[in-house]
Amino acid sequence: MQHIVIEKFGPASTLALRQVDARAPEGDEVAIDVAFSGINFADIQMRLGFYPDAPKRPFVPGYEVSGRVTAVGKNVRDVQPGDRVAAGTYFGGYASHVTIPARQVFKLPTSIDLEAGAALPVNYFTAQLALVEMARVRKGDRVLIECATGGVGVLAIQLARHLGAHVTGLTTSPTKKSFITELGATALTVDEFARDPSLRGYDMILNASGGANITWQRARLGITGRIVCIGLSSGVKDGKRNYLRMGLAALRMPRISILKLFDTNSGVYALNALHVLRDDTWIERLTRSMIDVEQMHLKPHVGKVFAASDAADAHAFLETKQATGKVLLRWGAN
Repeated sequence: MQHIVIEKFGPASTLALRQVDARAPEGDEVAIDVAFSGINFADIQMRLGFYPDAPKRPFVPGYEVSGRVTAVGKNVRDVQPGDRVAAGTYFGGYASHVTIPARQVFKLPTSIDLEAGAALPVNYFTAQLALVEMARVRKGDRVLIECATGGVGVLAIQLARHLGAHVTGLTTSPTKKSFITELGATALTVDEFARDPSLRGYDMILNASGGANITWQRARLGITGRIVCIGLSSGVKDGKRNYLRMGLAALRMPRISILKLFDTNSGVYALNALHVLRDDTWIERLTRSMIDVEQMHLKPHVGKVFAASDAADAHAFLETKQATGKVLLRWGAN
C-alpha cells in the first residue's frame, strides 16, 4: 500500500509518498481499499506544525476515507467484503488501504457515491455537533455560517435549512456568492456583513476563523444566541508557516467573562470534533446518525479531486482559498 507522510513541517511540497505493508484486520476491525481520502484544513495546520493534537513525526494525516471493504475481522457483522463504505480514521486517512475499528465504518446507501462518501464524515460530524448538539438550532432560527463555501459550511447550510432555519452564508470572495445562493442561503461577503451593523439578532453563528472575528461576531447575536467556534483559520494564510500570524490570531481570541455573558444572555461554544471522536461512545453515535444523511437530503459538494500523487497541489489549492466544498485525493484507478 501507499500512504502520504508528514516527515517535517513546512509547505505543501514537504508531503512525501511512501510504500508500506498493509495490515490484516483483527477481530473487530475492517480493512478498506481506499478510493478517496478527504482533505481538511486541520491537515494543513498540522503540516505547518500548528496542530497540537498531531502525532509525533513522521505521521500520516487524514481523517476520512471512502472505498470498498476487502476483509473483516471475525467479530464484524454490519459490513462484509465488497461493501461500499465511508469511514472516519482519526489520522492515517491519506492511504491507499486502511485497517480500522468497525465502529468507525458506515455502509454507504446507493444514493451516495464514493466521492461524496469521502466528503461526508468530518463535515457531517462537525455540522451535526455544532448545529444540533451544541447550538440546538430549530425552526425559525436565524443562522450565520461564516465558512459557507467550505466542506463543513456546505453541509451546515443544508442541515440548518433542513431544521427550518433562515440561513446567511459568508465568503471572502464575491465570486463565490452565487455558490452560497444556490444552496438556498442569503449570501454576503465578510466585508459586507462587517460593515452593516443592522445585521444582528442571530440565534446561531458558526465561526471558523477565530481570532478577533469572534468578538465582533458575538455582538451580532440575539438574546439566547450561540456562537460555535470550530477553528483558527485566520492564523494561516497561503499555506505559509508564519508563527507571528498564528500567535497574533491566538492572542486576539477574546477572554470571555462569565459576568459579562449575564449582560448579553448569549453563549459561546468551542468545538474540536476530533477530540469528540476520541470517545468510543460518540464515534458510534455519530456514525449511526449518518443513516439520516440520505433522509435529510444532505449532499456534500466535492469541489475538486486530485490524484494522491498530487497531494501537494491539493493542499495548495485548499490553503489559497481556491476551493468550494470538499477537496479529495483519489487513489488508484478510482
